[in-house]
Amino acid sequence: MYYPVGWPKRVGLALPGESASIRHICCDAVKILVAAVGDGFLGIWYANPLIPIAFFRRTEDSLRQYGANQLIVWKPDSRQLALLTASGALLLYQLDFDANGSGILQQVDPPAASLKRESAELFIKENIPRLSLRELCSVTLGSVITTVCCISLSELLLATQSCELLRLQWTELEHAENDLELPALSAIKLRDIPFYVQQQPQQSSARNVPPLSRDSYVASLEYSPFIGGCAAVFSDRRAAFLIANHLRFETDHMHGFWVPDVEDASVCSVNHKFRLLAYGQESSAVNVYAIDDASGGLEFSHRLMLTENVLPGSLGSVNELKWSPDGCVLAVSWKNGGLSLWSTFGALLMSTLSWDFGLNVDLVRENPLKLRRLEWSTEGYQLFMLKQHPEKDKSNVLQLQFVKSALSMNPCMTTSPHILLQGDDCLYLNQGNNLELTYAGSHGTFPSSGVGSDEGISGDGDCLELKQSPHTGSILTESKYWTVLQLPLNYAATNWPIRYAAIDPDGLHLAVAGRTGLAHYSLVTRRWKLFGNESQEKDFVVSGGLLWWHGFVVMGCYSLLDRTDELRCYPADCKLDNQYGHKLQVRAPVISLNSFRHQLIVLTADGIVSLFNMSKNSAYALDIECAYELDVKSICIHPACIVSLTVTNLKNELKPQGQLGGDQAETIIVNVCGRILMIQRDAGEQVPNTLLATCLASCVEVFWLSHSLERCAMRDCLWLYSGAHGMRVWLPILPPGRERREGEQGGAQRLHSFMSKRIMLSFPLKLYPLVVLFDNVIVLGVENESTLYVNEQGSHFSLPFAVMERKSQIYLHKVLRQLIKRNLGYSAWEMAQSCCSLPYFPHALELLLHEVLEEEATSKQPIPDAQLPSILDFIREFPVYLETIVQCARKTEIALWPYLFSMAGKPKDLFQMCLQSEQLDTAASYLIILQNLEPSVVSKQYATMLLDIALQQRKWELAKDLIRFLKAIDPNEIDSPRSSMVVNVKIAPPPQVNTQQQVNQNADAFNMVLGPIARERSFSTTVTSNLPKDKQASATPGVAPVTESSSSGAPSVVRRRSTKQRETFCIDLILQRHARQLLQNHKLMDLGYMCAYLDFHLVSWLSQESERAAKLDDFAGALQVLHEELELPTPFPTPVKDDFAQLRGSLRQTGGGGSSQTSESGYFSLATPNGAATQSPQLQPSIREEEEELQQPSSLPILKTRSGSQLSFDNFRYRRLYSLPASEDDLAVDMLPQKLSIKLRYLLQLFIEANCTDYALVLSILLQDAASISRIVNGIIRSESVHICQRTESALKQLSQSTFEHSGSLYRGFVLTLQPHVYLLEQYIQSLGDVTCSPLQDASPGTEQSVDVATGLQGLQNEEGEFVPSSQQANGNQWTVADLNPNHQRLTRHASVESNGNAAVASGSSSQSTPTQRQLPSQNGREREGCRLM
Repeated sequence: MYYPVGWPKRVGLALPGESASIRHICCDAVKILVAAVGDGFLGIWYANPLIPIAFFRRTEDSLRQYGANQLIVWKPDSRQLALLTASGALLLYQLDFDANGSGILQQVDPPAASLKRESAELFIKENIPRLSLRELCSVTLGSVITTVCCISLSELLLATQSCELLRLQWTELEHAENDLELPALSAIKLRDIPFYVQQQPQQSSARNVPPLSRDSYVASLEYSPFIGGCAAVFSDRRAAFLIANHLRFETDHMHGFWVPDVEDASVCSVNHKFRLLAYGQESSAVNVYAIDDASGGLEFSHRLMLTENVLPGSLGSVNELKWSPDGCVLAVSWKNGGLSLWSTFGALLMSTLSWDFGLNVDLVRENPLKLRRLEWSTEGYQLFMLKQHPEKDKSNVLQLQFVKSALSMNPCMTTSPHILLQGDDCLYLNQGNNLELTYAGSHGTFPSSGVGSDEGISGDGDCLELKQSPHTGSILTESKYWTVLQLPLNYAATNWPIRYAAIDPDGLHLAVAGRTGLAHYSLVTRRWKLFGNESQEKDFVVSGGLLWWHGFVVMGCYSLLDRTDELRCYPADCKLDNQYGHKLQVRAPVISLNSFRHQLIVLTADGIVSLFNMSKNSAYALDIECAYELDVKSICIHPACIVSLTVTNLKNELKPQGQLGGDQAETIIVNVCGRILMIQRDAGEQVPNTLLATCLASCVEVFWLSHSLERCAMRDCLWLYSGAHGMRVWLPILPPGRERREGEQGGAQRLHSFMSKRIMLSFPLKLYPLVVLFDNVIVLGVENESTLYVNEQGSHFSLPFAVMERKSQIYLHKVLRQLIKRNLGYSAWEMAQSCCSLPYFPHALELLLHEVLEEEATSKQPIPDAQLPSILDFIREFPVYLETIVQCARKTEIALWPYLFSMAGKPKDLFQMCLQSEQLDTAASYLIILQNLEPSVVSKQYATMLLDIALQQRKWELAKDLIRFLKAIDPNEIDSPRSSMVVNVKIAPPPQVNTQQQVNQNADAFNMVLGPIARERSFSTTVTSNLPKDKQASATPGVAPVTESSSSGAPSVVRRRSTKQRETFCIDLILQRHARQLLQNHKLMDLGYMCAYLDFHLVSWLSQESERAAKLDDFAGALQVLHEELELPTPFPTPVKDDFAQLRGSLRQTGGGGSSQTSESGYFSLATPNGAATQSPQLQPSIREEEEELQQPSSLPILKTRSGSQLSFDNFRYRRLYSLPASEDDLAVDMLPQKLSIKLRYLLQLFIEANCTDYALVLSILLQDAASISRIVNGIIRSESVHICQRTESALKQLSQSTFEHSGSLYRGFVLTLQPHVYLLEQYIQSLGDVTCSPLQDASPGTEQSVDVATGLQGLQNEEGEFVPSSQQANGNQWTVADLNPNHQRLTRHASVESNGNAAVASGSSSQSTPTQRQLPSQNGREREGCRLM
């Protein structure tokens, strides 16, 4: 839970102006002062800011007499220091404080106005004391002093080279004279005390340990008052644990234990809080032992061994061990370089050997971090590191900055779903990268929404709404961003560093406590709240922890003003002031506190646990009443050994359903030195009894309770993290539904008494858990990573930059596997059912299957009770079974597939199940399995089948992948069996290389060994295909017989390529068949998607299908189907009676109506907006009528004329002259959506290019594109096909008739504009009919007439197919006689057409407009109506 941040900084702790190396660093008891010693000097530094206070340089005579400095030890009151020299002498130094109280810094501004500090933030507010350092005395004993440690406020413990321990008083050293040999208070001769050898359970006989030799002495020593003894390492590399019956440390009352399995110890260290002893070894490992309370000996706990990114034996011996001040982290360094951090019970948190030092650094030979001494600074936020070999002109001291989890100092934060890390002056918060997604309720701003203003909550719309109880679990699992909150300078300047930090469950408020006082922060308003009265802030010191309860911050504290221990509560909504706070005095300092619903549990230093009931009177006031007190001194050595505690309603027995949500706490759970004790309340009693304490687990660092869940299988569970031992969960075992109902009805006695009520499961984790999200079945943690900015050896930034990254891990599959392994499938099923709605639930089942498969399939030992069948049966209960199997197989080695599918089912059967359940994507994944386990013909057959279904269901992306898969199959491997299949050892014996050939060649020797039983066997070389029987018969003629090679003896298959099989699996045929179905069903949009996704050549295929599938019989029905597919209004609504009469009436009422909507044709050309264009008198139709009769009032008026007309229409005249007036209802046609219009125009372009006139005509009408219809009609005319012209004419008449039969048709106005095209087609068909009946004309006049006709037809279309006036093509390419000579029939037809329309040609352009306009006023009303209908 400690994580490095930033670069390792190089700091100089030598004398000012000197570059001498530092030999040892030691911080005082409160970690405020730092003592650094060199060879001949001693310096005292202030921790923050790191500045020197006092220095003392030894004389040359002292250096010659006593040697260089080696080790420094502080007195607990920080007033004296003991310095050990190389020759074994002890030097005592006195540290005097300035009585005046003035600080060491005098902050004076320079006289220049531009250099004056105008802000108070530029001044150092910390009062750094003025100290003086002087030498008191030097002490030498009869033997050389090897090491020294402090054992109490007044005593020192010295180890000598004569294998003795001496206990000395600090006061005696003060009054001693120089060079005086002091007699010790008590001399402990270690050769005279008994040493015990603790027999291990696996040892059959006691191990013989030789006694101490004469040359042995204590090389390393560390004392712990909570253990009552010392950890010692002797010079012969043996490790021991020395313990005394009382604190006097006399020889008669002392004994020792040899540390088992440690023969090469190099250094030792003691964890006071958890009562652990760590011994570093020369083999680069660290063994950690706990104290056995029953025997008083050592009990092996765990072993620290770095295996990742390390070559065996490359680290060297362990040269330093140092526990953090809170006992949560152990720092380890090795002789050959490297630093690592381990949690209390062995979880690796950080290792510099995995950092990126660049390509030019060899960590094995020249590790930049070769360290020899480590020292933790204030609250563990900095680590001082001394390098072994100092560089020239550079300091050998490095300082690494750390942040740590709030759980290390405030264990009650396990109830928070947010990751909160605290640095010395800042907080790192991870609660989702976008809180706006979580809080979509009441008004409030958030840090992630930008640098906010200080206006607070405003109503300008920029704020967000907050829900009352937000659910942040899903957001927390996705975010990896950190919110960094800097402590306000007004508070951090005098209260550095942060000691406690807390966040409320909703993640809206933060609270921090430093050296004194308190401050809290609101994530809604983004403001800090400090005490307005600074004296109130300085009057109390927070101790025991912080927590939030219903908008109040609750803490234990010590009042410096009243000198009392108190509980204080401050509301978050009020300003920080004592008048709004609530105080409750307690009898002793608070060590730890926690809350459960409305109850507060407090542990004080006198070993008393008090339970308080909290009630909220108002928004700013609450009451705290003590419910009961409990003495817990009987379950712990000292109250400081209690790591954490909580109160809950969790019980050791199964509770009825109605009592699960009780508000009253029934159980107290305490973590004592890593052992979880549960103190329950006896039946009929109100106070729990410590005599009923039950030990649930050991080696526990942190624990969580999931009592807050309501409807989840993870409720009422106890979660324990045990470092190297992994995660443990103590969960209730729920009986099946019927037995549970009987138990609730008939009481607990109805349940089977032999069934366990709870079970403890354990599983490993890859990260250190900081947050456990029970409803999301996920664990959140932090991992350390590094980044290299500069790859230069001499740069200050050559070392890696340490960063943090939030990680997550699913633990659902771990719990499910343990339950299934213990035949608790019903409990596993209920737990999985409560989590099946999670998005990563299929992934959890995949991990469950993968772990079991890897373990069992790769096991070399037989597994009689294999778990894989049970796991498969369990996964089969969920609809993601097929997906889980194939996803697991694709991420597993092919060698394990046979073992998996031998129990899960054949891949072909699973593929068919996917098709039945319409899981096409999953079925596509099974093709990879079939490709590797079956012949290629099978995988190709199934891929073809899946492709057909995917096309039917419009899965274009899947179809695209399947086509690529089919094209990748080698056609030469269609009939060959899959030879790469690997059979697992558990199914069949492994194949032996060349075994058959050896048997055939040496049969006589084989028979000689086994007798006449063995005979030579003949082996068939015929390769049998896996095709069905009906297909084998048809496939046999296409395969050549198999022949044997005489040289090698191995069978070889000689085959010829089968065109029939290629046709059977032809991709183009499948696509063409599906495209034909889409075209016949008028699914043009699906056809376009198919063309776009599958690279289908639509134009070439449509050219082939123009007279088959692309041919329409019912144009009106096709238009109706297109409207339904595109979700457009029906083009032909239900007809109304006498609709033609209504049409006539509407036409009479229309004066100067506007023209219908027309638009240009072509891809990406958009329709113009609807609206009626102003029609001038000279833009009337120019078609002359002689007679026109209407057969029936309700029938469509048909134009019948015998007068000729010119066959060329330019674009201008088409759009203007033939835009007939219509009613306003006809003009009110809604435009198509822009994207849909673009798609349809693209399809129209493709159909026109492919000469599919039927669908092109329908799409033009759908788009109401008159220009496209003109282009289509003129193209048909140029084709000179009577059949096509008649089909087009009948299609337009059919559409016109359907339009006028329905009064509300969308295309009425547009159909009116198509009547000139009908007339044109009639004229052309009639002309073609006259040509076939009349004889050929003379060549010379025919040539002239043909040229005129060609000139007229040239106006129909230019090179790009656009309709333009003939005058614009005067300079363009004209048709000549030479161009028309090859086709004499076409020449005569044009001549006939022109001869019939000679009068129209002779009249010229004047007959097009002026005569008609003069004749229009003289026409009767009936003729005017007919003209409008055109």
